[in-house]
Amino acid sequence: MKKFSIVGLPALLAALIAVSCASAPESVVSEKPVILVAAFGSSYETGQKNLEDFDKAVRAVFPENEVYWGFTASFIVDKLRKQGKTTMFSSEVPLLKIDEAFVWLKDQGYKDVLTVNFLIMPGEEYREVMTTPTNGLNVKYVHSALYYPENLQNAILALEDEIADSDDTATIFCAHGNEKHLQYNGELEQIDDFLQSNYKNTYLVTMEGTTEWPPVREAVLSSGVSKVQFITFMLTFGDHMSNDVMGDEEDSLKSQLGLEATITDGLASMPDFQDMYIQRIRSQMAQFQGA
Repeated sequence: MKKFSIVGLPALLAALIAVSCASAPESVVSEKPVILVAAFGSSYETGQKNLEDFDKAVRAVFPENEVYWGFTASFIVDKLRKQGKTTMFSSEVPLLKIDEAFVWLKDQGYKDVLTVNFLIMPGEEYREVMTTPTNGLNVKYVHSALYYPENLQNAILALEDEIADSDDTATIFCAHGNEKHLQYNGELEQIDDFLQSNYKNTYLVTMEGTTEWPPVREAVLSSGVSKVQFITFMLTFGDHMSNDVMGDEEDSLKSQLGLEATITDGLASMPDFQDMYIQRIRSQMAQFQGA
C-alpha cells in the first residue's frame, strides 16, 4: 500500500483552494429588486445637486435595494462624458443613457428592476422610457408625477408653503411645457386653473407651449403687487430657471415684470415632492414577489 507523503500536503491544500476560488462567481448581485431612476438629466451643477438629493432620499428609504440611474437626454450624457465624467453623485453611479442602463443591469446579473420615471409630465421623455427595450429583465414602473390624477392637486399641496401669503406678492409656477405637442400640456393647464381658483395672484406658466406667459404677465402687472415669488416647477434648477426666469436679460420673466423677485430650488430637492415618488416606489415594490 502506497503511503501518503506529508510533504505533499501543503501543495494539495493549495490546489484545492485554487479550484474552489476558480469555481466561485466573481461577483454576486443583490437578489432584491434594483431601483433604476430614469430622468432627463442636467449638465448644471445646481441641477445635478437636485438629482443627487433625490438619489440620497431614495437610498435612505430603501437601503436594501441598489439604486442606479439612466438618462433620457443623450446630449447631456455625451457632454458630461466629454468633460471626463463616468459616474454621478457621491454614490458614484455609472453615467448611463436609459438604453445603456438596461443593458448594463442585465450584464451585471440583475433580474428584477423597478424603473422610476423621475419626470413631471407623461410626455415624450416618459414615452421614451416606457418604450426602451428592457433586455429580458423583469421590469415594473413608477410613472411620471402627473400621470396620477390625484397628483395634480398633491403636487400643489407639496409646494403650498412656497406660495406667497402676502397680498403684495404674486406667485408664478414655472414649468417646462411642450410647444411641439400641445396635448402634453393638459395637466399643466389643469394645475393653472386650480391655482387661479384657489389662491390669490397665483399662476402657472410654461417655458414652451401652454399655458402662455403674456396673459400672466399682464395679470400680475395690473394686480398692483410689488414682488413676485417664482416656484420652480421642474425637477432641476438649470438653464430655464437661471436664464429664462431669473436672468438679467430684458426678455427674462423677472426683467419683464420689473419686480423684486425670489425663486425656489428644483423639485428634486424638496422633501414633500420627493415623498410623492417614494410612496409610489414603496407601493410598486410590493409587486415583486418576496421583495
